Amino acid sequence: MESNLSSSEIILFTAVGVLIMVALALVMVSYSIQAKRKILTQRMEAQTLQLQHQQELLEGNLVVQEAERQRIAAQLHDDVCSKLGVLHLTFHRLQRTQIKTPDYSDMCIEIDGLINITLETARRISHELVPPTLEGFGLLVALNELCDQIRKTGKVAVEFNYSVTRAEIGDVNTELNLFRVVQELANNSLKYSKADTIQIDLSKQDDLLKLSYRDNGVGFKPDKTISRGLGLKNVENRAKMIQAHTNMHTAPGKGFEMEFTLPAAA
Repeated sequence: MESNLSSSEIILFTAVGVLIMVALALVMVSYSIQAKRKILTQRMEAQTLQLQHQQELLEGNLVVQEAERQRIAAQLHDDVCSKLGVLHLTFHRLQRTQIKTPDYSDMCIEIDGLINITLETARRISHELVPPTLEGFGLLVALNELCDQIRKTGKVAVEFNYSVTRAEIGDVNTELNLFRVVQELANNSLKYSKADTIQIDLSKQDDLLKLSYRDNGVGFKPDKTISRGLGLKNVENRAKMIQAHTNMHTAPGKGFEMEFTLPAAA
């Protein structure tokens, strides 16, 4: 009887020992899993913070870039253009003097032409940096003006269609970034795409604004290297600044299309 009891106790103690070992193993496995999850979570949080920091830096660079554009445009308009205007008036006074030489008239015509060209160039650069119509009259008028400028190059036919009002677009920041997006894409079309038509559409669907830009150019394979080279990274960053979702379609020989969807003004 004692021998049987002793065997039972041994079995019981063995079973308890096994259970304890299993429990300890489970605790260790659970702890290991939790530790790995914690490390993974920390890594993901660190990557998220890094991405946020990079995005903040990119947005900050765009803000600084825009401020620098405005500064240069103001200097061109207020300083260079005004001095060229004074120079133009002074030159016309000089033309009325009695000093005459055989080449005098030809030199006057040449100088007058150079002053006019320089003045017009300075004004054009100033307007391209910060279009006065954008702040004064809004995105729709500014885009129409941009399309007219592109048409004057004689390289492409441009069509701009819209079915929204300025009030539905949003604040000045939204208008500015949408204008810069179209400006950047149009520059790409003129420089690289060999397109002969550009179409821009701006519409409102429910509570969303939709901007669509497309050309019938050569297109390209959308890899990261080409995207950076074409300035599309700046386009995407500007889209993020106004909470716009982007969708790009392109392929060699298939043209280029990019769509922007963002909340409309309340």
